[in-house]
Amino acid sequence: MTDGIESLLPPAVAIILALLTRRVLFPLAIGIFVGTWLLASNEDVGVASTLIQSSKQFFFTIDQSVRDWDHLHVLAFTLLLGGMVGVLESAGSMARMISGWTRRVSTRRGGQTLIGFTGLLIFFDDYANTLLVGGTMRTTAERYGISRAKLAYLVDSTAAPVAGLTLVSTWVATELSYLQTGLTDAGIEATNMTFSVFLHSLPYRFYPLLALWFVFVIARSGKDFGPMWEEENAASRKPIHPSRWTSSTSWRDTFAAVMPIVICLIVISGVLIWTGLQTPIEGEMSTWQTFGHVIGNGNSYLALVAGGAAGLIVAGTLAMLLSKVSWELVAMGTAQGMFQMLPAMAVLWLAWGLSSLTATEQLNTGGYLASILDTRLPVEWLPTCVFLLAAFIAFSTGTSWGTMAILTPLSVALSVNLQEAALAASDTVAMAGFQSTTTASLAMSPICLATFSSVLAGAIFGDHCSPLSDTTVLSSRACDCNHVLHVRTQMPYALVVGVTCILFGTLPASWGISPWISLLVSAAVLWLIVRVLGKPPQTAAP
Repeated sequence: MTDGIESLLPPAVAIILALLTRRVLFPLAIGIFVGTWLLASNEDVGVASTLIQSSKQFFFTIDQSVRDWDHLHVLAFTLLLGGMVGVLESAGSMARMISGWTRRVSTRRGGQTLIGFTGLLIFFDDYANTLLVGGTMRTTAERYGISRAKLAYLVDSTAAPVAGLTLVSTWVATELSYLQTGLTDAGIEATNMTFSVFLHSLPYRFYPLLALWFVFVIARSGKDFGPMWEEENAASRKPIHPSRWTSSTSWRDTFAAVMPIVICLIVISGVLIWTGLQTPIEGEMSTWQTFGHVIGNGNSYLALVAGGAAGLIVAGTLAMLLSKVSWELVAMGTAQGMFQMLPAMAVLWLAWGLSSLTATEQLNTGGYLASILDTRLPVEWLPTCVFLLAAFIAFSTGTSWGTMAILTPLSVALSVNLQEAALAASDTVAMAGFQSTTTASLAMSPICLATFSSVLAGAIFGDHCSPLSDTTVLSSRACDCNHVLHVRTQMPYALVVGVTCILFGTLPASWGISPWISLLVSAAVLWLIVRVLGKPPQTAAP
């Protein structure tokens, strides 16, 4: 084991190579090899022996990272949910349901609001969100004089934020896995805490929450500013041809599209409660405390797999019974949906390997960072610094998943270690409004919750600003919008939300201010910005 400056090399090499190559798989693999080389070189043997030893350790690390039972549950859930998305896409029920809704709209504001609402509905996967909403809403945008740039913004700014927030999505299992790794690296072995920490962190996810709020502020106000106003001004001069609504969809399409998601949620909730009730409740607890205890002690990984399997089975059954899709097409859709998840699973697999090498019993990267930062970086600045670092990496590489893979375990472990160092150096226990000194309880402190949330929030923020982002490119393609134009018009909105998140979100949260207060103040500030800076497009003469 080593805990010197060399322990920073594996994640540093992965980050630098990711920035240079704008890829994540190769940098993660190189980072793992650097870590195994460092561990092998500690044995003070020759270069050849070190190379052989590190190569063996490299493959052993990768192999062990996927043999972990919890990791296998994560991979299984990712495949199952990907298969469910593939079935919904191949059956076409989701697309027909959305298309039918568009005929209810009669104004530009209504059209923008519907696009944003539809983005919230497709919450289980950001890729599916982008493709379904972007592809089905182009006609609506044209009908009501909404520019393609605005359509791409509405689609892109709801896809990743809602997928990163909801409890049933292709993101949640990955987030839980990285979080658990970070808690383990910090010396917290209570794996049942993972889901509880995840739930408590949701209000601290300032950027995705406020990005969604800003979408509806823009949509309902009918105002824009910057390059987006120019595009909307030009698009509004086109004739608007509202059509009387007639249903182009049926209850069959709606039922076939919604029921798999509902069943998935019900099964996940049921398994969480059933497994959580196996843990005895000690002492007096309020209703909410009891609920939190049950959910927090539930087997989240088993619940996700059961929910994913139930959702896939229901989706396939309804596709054949109601949408009249053949079983061959259902099987093909399942396979295609699972295949689309393979790149994300590969990133996850290698990220587990890198995280295992930076753990306490290996290179102890988190412990070393805490030892050099405890007097140099006030712990209250950690969430903001992590947010900015995650945004920079995601902007430079174009991948929020890769950013989370590299930063989440380190950031979570570092937040706990820095708090322990700060408490050890203080005679009183009064930090960020949190009163407990145990390592496990520090994971529930505002600083740890805000730091964990800042990785995801910063990654999505950088992703929204990056021309290299896969979801940004996909949004441009799905909405038939010029890619450079999409980036140029979306970036000012993302920057406004990002700066607001720092000033009224991550900084106050680090000092113990309630995240709900921060969210309310930030929402009011964003509304005021649109009211002051925004202006409606000029209306063409009839």
